Amino acid sequence: MSGSPTFPRELTRRVAAAHARVLDLLDRWEGEDAPAAAPAELPGWSRGHVLQHLADNARAFERQARCALEGRLVDMYDGGQQGRDLALEHGAHRPLPLLRGDLDSAQRDLEDVWARMSADDWHRPVRFRNATVLDTALARWREAEIHAVDLAAGYRPRHWPLPFALHALDFLAPRTPPGLRLTLRATDTGFSTTMGAGTAVEVAGALRDLAAWMAGRRTDGDLETSASRLPPLAPWPPDPTA
Repeated sequence: MSGSPTFPRELTRRVAAAHARVLDLLDRWEGEDAPAAAPAELPGWSRGHVLQHLADNARAFERQARCALEGRLVDMYDGGQQGRDLALEHGAHRPLPLLRGDLDSAQRDLEDVWARMSADDWHRPVRFRNATVLDTALARWREAEIHAVDLAAGYRPRHWPLPFALHALDFLAPRTPPGLRLTLRATDTGFSTTMGAGTAVEVAGALRDLAAWMAGRRTDGDLETSASRLPPLAPWPPDPTA
């Protein structure tokens, strides 16, 4: 069911489009009072937190790729989870022009190092999830698309490209609750998939709403389920800073 691009160049093109979209969303905030301080869709986060996280994440993936080219393995973030959290809180309250400039620079640097990758380089190992450079590009795709929704700037799950929604469902399959045989049925595309084992439960709705629900985000339309209520999902895959 994966919507993941087969070729790295196609994947990086889609990530670059998501990068540009986030910057375009910021440019629409002209005239708002303190737009970066407005609440984001994530509890306890402002838009500034989302923007700072996106910049820090791009910079971390750029370092993963750059060091992979040098044959070195490095941690995702300096100082692990604590270091990431401190950097996030330190930068999130800056004025929007500084946040935007930082994000633009970090995204360009990431795209630049990816542009230097050969076909073999994409399979070089990185410390992020003990995976490969290609895996970091897929992860950045998820970061850019999902956090664009978290900005509360008019970009919603219904706007996600279909390949991304399919990829998100594939990646988030481990969130299937234990003891359930979960069937996701898209009412708008004919797509259906079944995951897990145990008691059979179906959740039906628009494909992008199914992806949003699996990602823990607010859906645009209603979901229907054969159970009495939507089942609670298991945690996300392990955090890369662990």
